[in-house]
Order: sequence, then structure tokens, then C-alpha cells
Amino acid sequence: MSPWVYGLVLLQLMAVSWIDIKIKKISNRWFAINSLLSMGCYFWLRSDYPWDWTILIFPLSAIVLGFLLFLVDIMGAGDSKYLASLFLLTPPSLQMPFLEKLVYSTAIVGIILLGLKFTKDFQKIKAYAFNTYWKGLKDTIRSRFSYAPVIFLAWILLGMQQWL
Repeated sequence: MSPWVYGLVLLQLMAVSWIDIKIKKISNRWFAINSLLSMGCYFWLRSDYPWDWTILIFPLSAIVLGFLLFLVDIMGAGDSKYLASLFLLTPPSLQMPFLEKLVYSTAIVGIILLGLKFTKDFQKIKAYAFNTYWKGLKDTIRSRFSYAPVIFLAWILLGMQQWL
């Protein structure tokens, strides 16, 4: 991957993560920006971005999976669109490694947040569990968090794999 493409996405992810933490929303503009940038990459950086129909597998999967996760109130719509646009911008040879890093990052952050939630609300969680009040237990454990920082962490891990 071109170092300047990696750096550009890294800077963008810093900005998007900050915005996502502050206002809990990712604008559709980022999807449009990344789509245009990816078209430029496929036009000018043909050695890293060979054109083939398979380049759409990961972005389309991100949209479909993101939509399903949106329906069950786990992921925001902006998160899934933004993630799909990042897969468009990721060279095809790095899409699978990026997905792997994303799964690791999501698991790590999810486990840490769940542990913090259990630590903070242990008495309430224990009471709901013993009283088999599953709705209260689910509502107490469930927490929405900004997903862009998780994507940012995955991008950093991808860069470390590439250059270290």
C-alpha cells in the first residue's frame, strides 16, 4: 500500500473518530469522499489497485452486515457506510488482513467495555440475573459505543503489519 494513502486514511480516521466520539454520528460525506478517493486510486495506482469485480466483495459485505447490525441496534448506519467506503479505499490485497484486524479490534474493545460495564454495574447485573429479569439485564449490559475509533485501531494494526 502506498504510504501516502495509508497516511491520508490514518489522518481521516483520526478526524472521523473524534467526530464520532463527540457527536455519535458519521456523516455520509465521508462515504462520498472515500468513494471518490478510491476511484482515484484505482485510476492512478493500478499496481496496488487492480480492477476486478472481487474488489466489491468486502465493501458490499460491510453494507449488508452493517444493515443487519443496524436493524438490531448494534451498529449505526453511518458506521457501516463508512466502513464499506474504507474497504473500497483499502487495496484488494489488504482487504482480508484489514478485516482480520477489525475483528480483533472489535473483540478487544468489546471485551474491555463489557468488563468495565460489569465492574461499574455488578450489583445491578447480579440482581437482574438472580431475579431472571432478562430485559433489565440486557439493557444494563448493552452499551453503544463509537465504532470509528475501533476502525482506527484496526487501521493502525494493519499499518504495523505492513511496515514492521
